[in-house]
Amino acid sequence: MKKFASFVLGAVAGCAAGFLAGSLLVSDEQVDDVKNKIKDNDKLQDLKKKYDNGTEIVKNQLASFPKNVEDDSELKDFDDIVIDDSNKDDDVTAGDNAQESVDDLNNAEEEHNAEDAEEDKPEA
Repeated sequence: MKKFASFVLGAVAGCAAGFLAGSLLVSDEQVDDVKNKIKDNDKLQDLKKKYDNGTEIVKNQLASFPKNVEDDSELKDFDDIVIDDSNKDDDVTAGDNAQESVDDLNNAEEEHNAEDAEEDKPEA
């Protein structure tokens, strides 16, 4: 904890020393000169305009998003959904259920293969 307190104290002292040195070493005339150069620079002004236009576009896009739903009137369609859990006690892997499932799959494949074979027969 002592190291952390020393670090915070050193950071605050360093910031204060840097601010004081900057304000004493740089005159107001030099600061005004830099501000005027920035204002007169066409490239920086173009960048500023592009930035301002970009932020306006983003603001408009964000404003066009729909508002949050305050009521559940839009969710009424979901009230009609019924979950069928009548076979929740049937374990596919238990007892004869596994064999019945395999038989059902085999019968479905046989029916599907028979339909494909009929479609592939050339018409006479």
